[in-house]
Amino acid sequence: MNASLPTAQAYHPGCFSDASQYQQWRTYAIKTRAGDSDYCTDCTRAYQHQMIKQCRCTHAKTRFFVDCDGYTEGRRPVSERLVNCKKKGRR
Repeated sequence: MNASLPTAQAYHPGCFSDASQYQQWRTYAIKTRAGDSDYCTDCTRAYQHQMIKQCRCTHAKTRFFVDCDGYTEGRRPVSERLVNCKKKGRR
């Protein structure tokens, strides 16, 4: 086994500080049913800009929308969301 390849447990998107933080987010996302935009749903414009400046944002095309209750939601472009559809049992 190649030790340089990340395991599923060790993987984390660059915008998370480490795999532990990402796993914690995933645990709560399952409970709250995060949207199709995955972790970008919980991002903010300010954090996205910070991650872009640090070359740590994988989804720089994510846009932010405020719903009628005043909550901000990050949404990836449809083309980026469709990439994982088969994994989630969608067509």
